Amino acid sequence: MLMAVMVLVALAVGRAQEPSVVDLLTRATSYVEMLHTQLNGMVAEERYEQRVRGGPGRARRRVLQSDFLLFRPEGEQRYYGFRDVYEVDRRAVRDRDERLANLFLNAPASTNRQIATIRAESARYNLGNVARNFNTPTYALLFLRASHKSRFAFELVNDTSPPLGLDRPEPDDGAGVQVLGYRETWPTTVLRGGDGRNMPTQGRFWLDSATGRVLATELVVDDAAVKAVIAVRFEVVDGAGDEGPARLVPVEMRERYDNRETVTRIDGTATYSGFRWFSVEVVETRP
Repeated sequence: MLMAVMVLVALAVGRAQEPSVVDLLTRATSYVEMLHTQLNGMVAEERYEQRVRGGPGRARRRVLQSDFLLFRPEGEQRYYGFRDVYEVDRRAVRDRDERLANLFLNAPASTNRQIATIRAESARYNLGNVARNFNTPTYALLFLRASHKSRFAFELVNDTSPPLGLDRPEPDDGAGVQVLGYRETWPTTVLRGGDGRNMPTQGRFWLDSATGRVLATELVVDDAAVKAVIAVRFEVVDGAGDEGPARLVPVEMRERYDNRETVTRIDGTATYSGFRWFSVEVVETRP
């Protein structure tokens, strides 16, 4: 009887130590805001394999080699991902230098136009008949930022298995992992279809209970035309840290798109390595 009481007390203490949804969300937002600054200017080598089944034609496969970079346009409060493809199925992309000059050096005066152009360029070599420009490994982190989280409802969930066979994340320090589910509730959604239709998102975040660090993300879009699932795993890697708190970087992204109209499935797997950071310096010269 005494042993049973002790076990119950231990369980109660364990539950008391777990943060509430509000506390966990507060920690996650603080972490993502910090990470937003740390990841700005990040460049990684991306190997991105895409496979298509169903629909017209036979099964198809494409492998892209790219430099993937995160940057924040002037006047913007968030960063955007840019996939600079330099090789498609082992063939070099010929117009790479010209494209980069047009995107950054000769950028349109309008920031919105520049962002739209860069996102379109990032999706230039996507395979399959599902238009997508949000398949970047840090996209779901936006939903935890202070500027966007009011659009979502959050709750702790019991389903802790990552989708698409992604490895379950484990924190290095042995702390607990809690899974926070989210669901978009605003009438105007962050993601919009090509025809302007709302595309509400939902998914899960795997968070370090003690720090709010994001160890993995899941983003799901499911409407009458298409279902999309994107899962990303983050890790601390050699060369990606600096003085202060360790920073996690995306190391793997898995995705699946089901086009219900053409009965087509697109699967993708991207891995990231060779992380480094760039900075832009403006030097004034006089004749």
